[in-house]
Amino acid sequence: MGVFGDYAKYYNLLYKDKDYQTEVHYIENLIKKYAKNKVETILDIGCGTGNHDVLFAKRGYEIYGIDRSEEMIHIAKSRSHNLQNINFSVGNSESFTLDKKFDVVVSLFHVMSYQIKNESLYGSLKNAYDHLKADGLFIFDFWYGPAVLTDRPSVRLKELEDASLKIYRIATPVMHSNENIVDVNFEVFIEDKVNNKVNKIKETHRVRYLFLPELQFMLQGIGFTVIDALEWMSLDKELSFTSWNGVLVAQK
Repeated sequence: MGVFGDYAKYYNLLYKDKDYQTEVHYIENLIKKYAKNKVETILDIGCGTGNHDVLFAKRGYEIYGIDRSEEMIHIAKSRSHNLQNINFSVGNSESFTLDKKFDVVVSLFHVMSYQIKNESLYGSLKNAYDHLKADGLFIFDFWYGPAVLTDRPSVRLKELEDASLKIYRIATPVMHSNENIVDVNFEVFIEDKVNNKVNKIKETHRVRYLFLPELQFMLQGIGFTVIDALEWMSLDKELSFTSWNGVLVAQK
């Protein structure tokens, strides 16, 4: 079972407090700051249920979303059927192939940090490069290693509900220091308010915290020029020991 496999159907509720609108506005500001050419087309690698993509489409971009989860792509398609400038398909970040190149490639919500092996990380970065037009931008966020090691992950509880469901999620991290990986062990309890039944799901997400030298080495080896590395949601703040979430901008 893949990441988010068992609870893909609850994904939107679990992350309903995530401010997708502000994040899309932020990415658009990065594009405006660094793009050499007019940006009309965007590819989203690891698009999930398409929350970012619907907002990009409503801003006038032609958007294509790729995700390895069939269930998430099904949800993304169902919620965007009335938009003509958006497409989704199932694919792996390393190996999908589209007969098209894009002005910008984005990969958000730490998709690159889910590439825990060097081969899969390099392959995903290379595939982004191959799907970009000349001078195109690649923008992705990631867990920033120095901050993760400074403020180590701890057990977290999340509670969310809507009209029909109440969800409790416990996240218990286990660090593997020699691999730069955190196993985030999720226990999710889903209470159906209608019939009072409780369903329990367990999943482990293996997440890699990354360092600038390794990213620069891979990206430059592929042919990218690294333009900037910033604290997530900032246009000018450099990465630091408090920057758990980083964003990197590279150009083809």
